[in-house]
Amino acid sequence: MEKIAVLGPRGTFSDSASIQYIKKFNNDLEQIYYSTIDDAFHSVGSECEVGIIPVENTLDGYVQRTLDLLLEMNVYIENEISIPVQFSLISNTKNIEDIKKLYVQFKTNGQCRKFIDSLNDVQIITTESNMESFDKIKEENIGEAAIIPGHMLEHSSAPFKIKNVTDAINNHTRFIVVREGALKVDIANNKDIKVPLYIMPDNDRPGILFDILKEFSLNKINLVSIMSRPTKLDMGTYNFYLEINGDFKQKEKIINTINKIKEYYKIKILGFYSVN
Repeated sequence: MEKIAVLGPRGTFSDSASIQYIKKFNNDLEQIYYSTIDDAFHSVGSECEVGIIPVENTLDGYVQRTLDLLLEMNVYIENEISIPVQFSLISNTKNIEDIKKLYVQFKTNGQCRKFIDSLNDVQIITTESNMESFDKIKEENIGEAAIIPGHMLEHSSAPFKIKNVTDAINNHTRFIVVREGALKVDIANNKDIKVPLYIMPDNDRPGILFDILKEFSLNKINLVSIMSRPTKLDMGTYNFYLEINGDFKQKEKIINTINKIKEYYKIKILGFYSVN
């Protein structure tokens, strides 16, 4: 049985994503939980055959550490899955005004800003995981509260609860499924294509980004995102992370366009797969 690396512990949104992925694509996977994104990534190819990693959230954008590790490590993306994400509040108080300390995971913070900003004189404690926040309230310290995954609300006996404190109803987190090794192209007919990649210029000059984007525009290829990521070599030098989304009939056109850009810039294609 293959193992899948999951950002744990049990009960996290990563856990929910892994359960959904296993049910939908591969029933023969054993979940192995890790405490950090780095640990989950580095387990792929050693302790686990695949990993499921958060990459983007509707409200809080891309997970920067995930983007960096995709470039640094010998892995490719074989699939992705998106799940709805809603957050609740639990508190060891009788009402919201009595909250003195709030535990919230670092990415959750950016998805619940309106609620957090509405609190008065509350100390914000950043945690590494939503389940760490959940466990803090189990200690039953008066005046303490936590923002937790909405699906965990029914498992809490805290005296005060608010069902939804998320900034938007239509909030989702997208997870990528990664494997170790060289890229494998997996395209199905009648499905859209997703191609995430890095473009890494050797030097900086005026017009680099324009030249890159021009090739995609001329070939009518849709870029759904583009981000500058520091090379970590010199100040002011950047790699470009892009995501292409296209119809399966555009497969050859996408490949030809990428090969054209490869004549001038180093490229790492991170995935070439079908999306539902």
